[in-house]
Amino acid sequence: MNNKPLLGPCDSYQLEPFAYPWAWEMARQQEANTWTPEEIQVGPDVADYKNPALDPRHKHLFESVMAQLTTFDILRGDEIAECLQPIFQPAEIKHFLKRMAWDEALHTRSYRYVIENVGTPLEIYTRYKTVPEFDARVEQCHDRSLPLLAILSRVYDLRDPYNPVYFHTLDTRAKQDILRSMIFYFLIFEGVRFWISLMGPIQQLARLGVFKGAAEQFSYIARDEQQHVGFGVQLIREFMDQHPECLTKEFLEQIYSDVDQAIKLEADYISHCLKDGPILGYSSFDHVITAKYFANLRLGSVGLAAPFPEAYHAFPWMSEAMELKKEKNFFETRVTEYQAGASLSFDDCCPSHDQPGWSDPLQVLGVMP
Repeated sequence: MNNKPLLGPCDSYQLEPFAYPWAWEMARQQEANTWTPEEIQVGPDVADYKNPALDPRHKHLFESVMAQLTTFDILRGDEIAECLQPIFQPAEIKHFLKRMAWDEALHTRSYRYVIENVGTPLEIYTRYKTVPEFDARVEQCHDRSLPLLAILSRVYDLRDPYNPVYFHTLDTRAKQDILRSMIFYFLIFEGVRFWISLMGPIQQLARLGVFKGAAEQFSYIARDEQQHVGFGVQLIREFMDQHPECLTKEFLEQIYSDVDQAIKLEADYISHCLKDGPILGYSSFDHVITAKYFANLRLGSVGLAAPFPEAYHAFPWMSEAMELKKEKNFFETRVTEYQAGASLSFDDCCPSHDQPGWSDPLQVLGVMP
């Protein structure tokens, strides 16, 4: 039996012995792969943005993606620091979550670095309020965070700060809220929504010859998100193993409902980004079908059935854009030398769940989407 359950009771101030050594090692990998926005050249992006000949569709797409991602990384950082980190008790889990929150803050600075240098209008920071397609995606995030804040409020009313043992007494409904939030934020928010936004539209613009600096930054951010998703997969598996009572038919139906809503909102979002029509090599249809592909992949990593059998990967060139273990990166603007594990493939953060003690919840329950 694990002597450091995720929800306690355990001493969150005692670091070793580790119960989850993978969390500590993943944090060390992140530290070894630290980067800063200022190391990446965005001068050519300034010329691209100010070029009178820039295709208006390209400019609108660039601004729309930057606006949404800036808001999203702030949201994700808040969710980690205010919701997840207080809930999980083992010190090594908290350690990775702290590093993860630092990453999200760095990503926010990275977007600002591009926006500030390129000279986009400052209203880009408030588009989540004025563009309905953006606002709806923010609201879905809030819907998954609010139950965790309610749990924390309830627990802290009782908590002795020197004896943090109360989370393990939560009822099944509260534990389901925690698991549902983890699946949404790690697998859908980061594993689908962030991934397709980082590695889709802007990378295609770079392939067309514009905004290569932003695309390079996005590749670095995507590498960080890949590590976050990998951590989330392991954390979700551990949580499922420790709390199998959460995996009811009703709960899994809620998960698939969240995924379905996320994909519909993704379709609305990319329709806004490409409102004047597709750009060369990138259409709304291909974006959505690829988002569904990643949804299948991420859910499969924790033993859940694929909800979109029609999905496929429409952008095989993404793997080239993510190859960062080269003397220079894809667009040859910054010399790089990364630690082991820094390169990305789309399956890296979704390892096989053929592990001792791992049970496929769908096999146990016979539940299909």
